[in-house]
Amino acid sequence: MKSRKWCQISIRIGEPYQDLLVGQLTLLGFSGFIQEEKSISGFIPANKWTSSIQTKFQKTLERFKFEFPVVDLSFTVKSIREENWNKTWEKQTGIVEVTPRIVIKPSWKKLSKHYRNKIVLHVDPKMSFGTGHHETTRLSISLLERFLQPKMKVLDFGCGTGVLGIACVKLGAKSVMAVDNDPWAIENTRENIKRNNVQRRMTVRLGSVSALPRSKYDLIVANIDFRTISRFLKPLVNRTRKEGTIILSGILTSDMPALHTLFDKNRLILVKLENENEWTAVALRRGI
Repeated sequence: MKSRKWCQISIRIGEPYQDLLVGQLTLLGFSGFIQEEKSISGFIPANKWTSSIQTKFQKTLERFKFEFPVVDLSFTVKSIREENWNKTWEKQTGIVEVTPRIVIKPSWKKLSKHYRNKIVLHVDPKMSFGTGHHETTRLSISLLERFLQPKMKVLDFGCGTGVLGIACVKLGAKSVMAVDNDPWAIENTRENIKRNNVQRRMTVRLGSVSALPRSKYDLIVANIDFRTISRFLKPLVNRTRKEGTIILSGILTSDMPALHTLFDKNRLILVKLENENEWTAVALRRGI
């Protein structure tokens, strides 16, 4: 099969701002990202890198620069083929000990005896979010380990690679619904569901809250970003059963004051907060 042609746009930007920009670039049609300490590389199919999208991309950077004047945002563009960045992922992605008992492993790595008796999440990223290397994924899984109870009905909102939903199944969830508005993430999640043999308890849908069946969940986990959390918090609360749990990650610590106001408006009780570097994740309880 002939490999697809892609454009790789590499942007100079520090880690504290990367996820904020990634969320905005995703809306333009970027299908995946490689995040490094001082830059991100976004990937978009070459046939979608039109003059219209390029103009929107420039305007996005201009708005971001206006909001965060200290950010450089210089960038370069180059054409690549699909197999090239698959190899890049394989080089960069290794085994991650997310918690003392949970490990994330890509298929091209072998487990040593050191990892025996641990919960292993077999996840190949394929340019979606959720390899375990980022603080937000580790914080999410740490809170899931604490708050997920056996037989819970779970929603993984913005599933990316599906890693959080897979973790829920392996921690004892009765069922998991995974949803994402990115077709690339849906494809990746389906592959990882099969890779972990959790098809019977985990399903996936393309779309947003409106794509979900009309039912309530015992626990909802969303590792997304501040803007998306602000937009979808109310509908997610409406999908949570009374006294159910919502776990949110992808939050910069500096965004927490604004989120506290949203929590109060939606009658959410903060029961646990965890930090790693500049990132925060929270576990919330829905009021009666």
